[in-house]
Amino acid sequence: MSKGRLAGKVAVVTGGSRGLGRGIAEGFGAEGARVVVNYLQDEKAAREVAEILRTNGSDAITVRANVGEVDEVRTMMDTTVKEFGTIDILVNNAGMLNSFRLAEMSVETWDSMIKVHLRGMFLCTRFAIPHMLKQKSGKIINMSGTFGVSGGAEFTHMSAAKAGMIGFTRALAREVGHDGINVNCIAPAIIRTDLYNFMADDVRDSIVGAYPLGRVGEVGDVVATALFLATEDGSYFTGQTLCPAGGDVMV
Repeated sequence: MSKGRLAGKVAVVTGGSRGLGRGIAEGFGAEGARVVVNYLQDEKAAREVAEILRTNGSDAITVRANVGEVDEVRTMMDTTVKEFGTIDILVNNAGMLNSFRLAEMSVETWDSMIKVHLRGMFLCTRFAIPHMLKQKSGKIINMSGTFGVSGGAEFTHMSAAKAGMIGFTRALAREVGHDGINVNCIAPAIIRTDLYNFMADDVRDSIVGAYPLGRVGEVGDVVATALFLATEDGSYFTGQTLCPAGGDVMV
């Protein structure tokens, strides 16, 4: 039997095949959780994550689903419950990254950003939360970002989406707190993942250099925050936005 702070818990991690999602999935597995690794494109990477978890003694499955599509999300949650019996933890991590000046941004670019972050978060939560309500317990963690607090030039679409995730978190936390469900948000700054090189070196270095702690964040910084919120250690936190951001944003 698995041991750890999440022993026996069932966690769904969207966008779990790479970056922060992968780190969180592996961190949860190391603490005994049974993990559903959601992915959209990279099946090989998702299977690799699940295999690592199983090798280390945790149950894990992969489920392909576009979080913005109703039927695919419903099927993912149904598959989770069929395989593991329930859903205890949901991490809404799936996302995308691109930048455009607003005057040059297409409607399609705006819509795709909103779809994956806000619609995706809504759909995954909508189909997971009935199971949490039934058992009177659950942890929902929404992965926002510092742009959702401070905004980012040439990232109006992402800033709006990430801010919406924070508002959703606060509203839902008030709605389901008496049902034993904690809803929180994580808003990291720049983290060293495969998306780290998206920005030009000089721009990225200038931003990171202005952080009070003066360093780029590591995946482990965010995983530690997610583990805190997912375990009993964070049981008195709800509606909160925690920022592993080196001091970039202080809330």
